[in-house]
Amino acid sequence: MSFAFPERPPAYNGGMRSRLQLLSVGACTIAFSACASAPPRTPEPRPPGAGRVQVTVTGFENENGQALIALFLDERGWPHDERLAFGRSVLPIRERQVVAEFEDVPSGRFAVSVFHDEDLDRELDTGVFGIPSEDYGFSRDARRTFGPPSFEEARLELAAGESKPVAIRVD
Repeated sequence: MSFAFPERPPAYNGGMRSRLQLLSVGACTIAFSACASAPPRTPEPRPPGAGRVQVTVTGFENENGQALIALFLDERGWPHDERLAFGRSVLPIRERQVVAEFEDVPSGRFAVSVFHDEDLDRELDTGVFGIPSEDYGFSRDARRTFGPPSFEEARLELAAGESKPVAIRVD
């Protein structure tokens, strides 16, 4: 026994469908090309000289775990990729605060990120909807409603020979 499938009736909107397909392919092409990463920016030249940055972090709810502090000279890696940071410090929390010192920091702009690594896994843990479950903070106490602040929002300046105190409160 064989089955004969009836022929499909011609599509009444065949021409419209192919134009819509072309439009959607074109829209996707434009969207993907707009999302393509721009070539990496060349970092701005830094002024000559270096200084010292002393970061004091307060607001820890407890002394469990450690504080991870990263000092960035530009937006590359900001704020999570500590491998691209100029300086990193991992410190035990004492009296619900930590103090990190960075020597020979090149003059110019910089920003600092910190988080309370309570479970010692060296990762900022997140909960529902990606909201961090461990405390964190940034220089200039920069904050955003969704996601971390930009490097520019947390940026500070260091002059040659300057010893710059930076206060950050985690929460």
